[in-house]
Amino acid sequence: MGITDLINRVTRSFGFLGAFLVFPLAFVVVYEIAMRFLFNMPTVWAYDVSWLLFGAMFLLGGAYTLQEERHVRVDIIFRLFPKKFQKIIELLFFLVVFLPMTAALVWRGIIFANVAFQGNEMLSTTLFVFPAWRAKIFIPIGFSLLFLQGLSSVIAILFKGETR
Repeated sequence: MGITDLINRVTRSFGFLGAFLVFPLAFVVVYEIAMRFLFNMPTVWAYDVSWLLFGAMFLLGGAYTLQEERHVRVDIIFRLFPKKFQKIIELLFFLVVFLPMTAALVWRGIIFANVAFQGNEMLSTTLFVFPAWRAKIFIPIGFSLLFLQGLSSVIAILFKGETR
């Protein structure tokens, strides 16, 4: 098993974990709707928990989306160029824009989550209060996965000749 296979396997695993979060998210939303409209007893925690679950789902699924080439792209003109030129452009994009940006977001995300953890920061948009690091930890995790998947894409372009 090569490094790209390992990265792809990790990406896929976290992508499925992120996708699985749709079930507790749906439960929280349905529970809140039932409590609010059937029993006139809205919860104080459902909104915060739902955006925490959605954020985690979004961040964990980003690398998988890149792996499966499901991000929105406007490449009408790009596809008109020869494959070799497309490969060079893809490689430049990953090396000059994507990898440095995701590395910076990992680095800043670690600091962001660590400050929240060390300072015992709390978050809330309602009366429900929870530790901020629980939400913020998904930022460096999600962007680390994106960085690794971008690295896998670079390796695939360089050594396997693949373009998206």
